[in-house]
Amino acid sequence: MAKLPGLFQRGAVFWLRVMIPLDLQPTYAGRSKLVQSLDTADWREASRRGAQRRAELLDEFNTKARGLNPQPVARITPELGATLAVGIRARLLRWDDTLRSNPATAESWLRFAETFSAANLSKLRMGPSTVVSLPTPAEIEEFARRSPLEGLTAAQTRRLAEVNLSADAALIPAVAGRQLSRVVPLADSEARRLGLLVDWKAPEAAPVLLECLRAFRAALGDIVRRDEGHDIESPEEPEQVLVVAPPVLLRDVFTQWKGSKRRSEDTVKACGRALAAFESQSGNPPLSKITRAHGATFRAWLLAQPISSKTAHDRLTWTKSLLRFAARDLELITRHPWEGLDIEHETEAPRRPWSAAQLQDFFGLPLFTAYALPKVIDAGGAAAYWVPLLGLFTGARVGELCQLRVEDVADDGAGPVLRITEEADGATLKTTASRREVPIHDELVRLGFLEYVQGLRGAGQVPLWPGMRFRKGKPGANFSEWFRTARERVPGGVPDFHSLRHTVRTALTEARVLDSIKDRITGHEVRGSTGTRVYEHPKAEIRRAVQAIHYPGLELVRTFKASSGVAGSE
Repeated sequence: MAKLPGLFQRGAVFWLRVMIPLDLQPTYAGRSKLVQSLDTADWREASRRGAQRRAELLDEFNTKARGLNPQPVARITPELGATLAVGIRARLLRWDDTLRSNPATAESWLRFAETFSAANLSKLRMGPSTVVSLPTPAEIEEFARRSPLEGLTAAQTRRLAEVNLSADAALIPAVAGRQLSRVVPLADSEARRLGLLVDWKAPEAAPVLLECLRAFRAALGDIVRRDEGHDIESPEEPEQVLVVAPPVLLRDVFTQWKGSKRRSEDTVKACGRALAAFESQSGNPPLSKITRAHGATFRAWLLAQPISSKTAHDRLTWTKSLLRFAARDLELITRHPWEGLDIEHETEAPRRPWSAAQLQDFFGLPLFTAYALPKVIDAGGAAAYWVPLLGLFTGARVGELCQLRVEDVADDGAGPVLRITEEADGATLKTTASRREVPIHDELVRLGFLEYVQGLRGAGQVPLWPGMRFRKGKPGANFSEWFRTARERVPGGVPDFHSLRHTVRTALTEARVLDSIKDRITGHEVRGSTGTRVYEHPKAEIRRAVQAIHYPGLELVRTFKASSGVAGSE
């Protein structure tokens, strides 16, 4: 007979050593191996017992491995309750079999169980536990000399009956009072043994737990009847349950995509609209079943809808982004099935610089010639007057200007500047290049902007526009809505606010300012900047560039009075 792996002799008794897999060692209190007595001095008998025990431990390792990576249960059903109940009853009775047939194991477990009060005995899982008191070597040798046919000693049988009776009596109130929490650890242990992950807080879990609690009490009752001399056969434990996990849908990817990084509310809504369109058109197939044909069909469907080509393009692109995220970030699919699919589109309203006539018409409104601030809340009080002027002389984005604080108007040693950052609560920047300081044009100083700021500072204000209402994740959204209606009041209309950035760049180009300095002022990513030192332009050079912004034919009248600084923000 070949020597059993891990079999060794200590004194007269043979022992078994089984190495614990590395990933399971934390579940065994960090131990790297299990060493157990085989309670015999006979080599052949030790080999037989050792082979059986080794097989049991390897099966235990497999069970624990399943428990470390359980699969979520798609639906908690009555069938699950029946399966767990059978497993619980089988485990308890089969463990009781182990105790009654192995005096050394029974002695160890009894010493452990006897440290518990009667009220806590029913919490024991009646299975292998950490042993707090081992039999002495002399006792082990005594048990080893006993024939395996003799079973427990009379004293052990009596003590076991006392422990079992106390555990059964302590569980009666739990069953009578439907204390389902008492059986959760046992039910969860059995579920994980079967490779299942159950949400025990779900409402539908209550009937399953009740079934498990009844099985627990029934098993303890059977064990007590064994103590009375009744022959109760142990049932077989149920095999591992194959769980059919719910299919992953593109909406599940959307949920993870939303939480993967900080995203604006409008960005999430845009992607959500695209996903809803795909779900409506396709019937929402599982992620793993989405093919390139689905993409081609979705593209054709979008083109047939009464929407612009730009909107159709955006919705296809957002859906492709989710598939790319599923493939590259989550690795839920092996490849991006829609790579290369696109919709040709035209920019519906190409942005161009404001013309000289448009500048004169818009800044000739009473708002700028008489400081007639609008009463609507989206205009933001004094913001309606100052934000367009700041856009005209800084090229800053509307959101960057709307989120400014009083402290963002500062002096860099060479003169007044606007500090554009994301430091304020709810502030955002489009790119890292957007963080910058922009010198304040002399024309803004002449119109009274610094006096306006000083009035707010003296009043203890924090936001630069106290009367402005913000939209979460997009500070300039409400102001943009007001600006859209304001520019429509001009006969013939004027371009949108973002076009002021193009207007500023045009003015800088006409002043022959370097592209790298234009990018620095407007917060653009610098094109072809690798190896250059675009952020080391002297402050004076940046200031000269800003002061070069000039609009021939545009004459702005100073209407702001220092006494109206705070009042004008209401």
